[in-house]
Amino acid sequence: MSKKAIITLSIVIALIAAILISFWTLFALSTVKVDFKTTTKNLTITSEEIVDAGKFNYGASVLFDGKNKYIDNINSKIQENENFAYLEVVNIETVFPNKYVIHVAEREEVFAINLQDKYLICDDDLRILRIENEFQNDRENPILLEGLNVLNDECKIGDFLLVEQNGVKNIYNALLANNRNLTESRGFIKSLTLSKNHVEITDKEYDSITLTTFQGRTYVINNIDFALENKFQLMFALDSSIYKQINSEGKLVDANGNVVCDYVYDDEGNIMYGEDGQPLKGKEWTYERLCNGYILIDNYILNDYQETKPTDIYYNLKDL
Repeated sequence: MSKKAIITLSIVIALIAAILISFWTLFALSTVKVDFKTTTKNLTITSEEIVDAGKFNYGASVLFDGKNKYIDNINSKIQENENFAYLEVVNIETVFPNKYVIHVAEREEVFAINLQDKYLICDDDLRILRIENEFQNDRENPILLEGLNVLNDECKIGDFLLVEQNGVKNIYNALLANNRNLTESRGFIKSLTLSKNHVEITDKEYDSITLTTFQGRTYVINNIDFALENKFQLMFALDSSIYKQINSEGKLVDANGNVVCDYVYDDEGNIMYGEDGQPLKGKEWTYERLCNGYILIDNYILNDYQETKPTDIYYNLKDL
């Protein structure tokens, strides 16, 4: 190689090295800040504590530095400080050229789960935020959730519950989709009780919830894994209308003023009709009967032969 070529190559290498050093210096992590996406009520840790928990590698290039390890570091801090259970790291944003912003939110106390004479106060992801020996079931406290089959061998603050009925994790989002925030949901729902519903035609079993309101009204929602948002929408519509459809005699009437009655069925479950071609009417629905019974909300049968849309839902009045 000629002397000229060697000099040229050396200059090129030096320029590349200078560019790389400048590039690395420019994008070297220098600042980490915290952005609270929500107001805080139970979360008492400071921004400095959150940043310290992340154990950030200052000086590393933000272009190549993996951020998941920092999230893991923050989440593991709960072993030293249980208040970190209330912290949700939404994400870590890279602000070029050399900054990180940790976007965090406070986890809300959505459910109170009775387990082995303890009450696990959890968020909608079923993360245990705190554990109490007693629980006051009122509008100011989380919604009492009963009948949940917990699969964890042990339950500690900060743990996420492993449960058989995973559909419960969609309950709060379905309420939010119906414009019911946590305050409104707590004020409306006194308790939720999980159970099973067996459909004989398909021989399938689905998770159901019995919802009791602070006004003493009861709703049973079958199959919480299908169209739950629509089923809540129907429930709220019924709650704001059906209990007002009572005439002066204390009887439930429809939009035309006709008293709502049960149909009469034969032994095979078919509706029976009179000589006039109209369905035979049975027992009348009164306000007292309605308050002592419940409203069933369900979807049409799910099978492999036809599509059931989220809007294919209905309700029935039932006696307890």
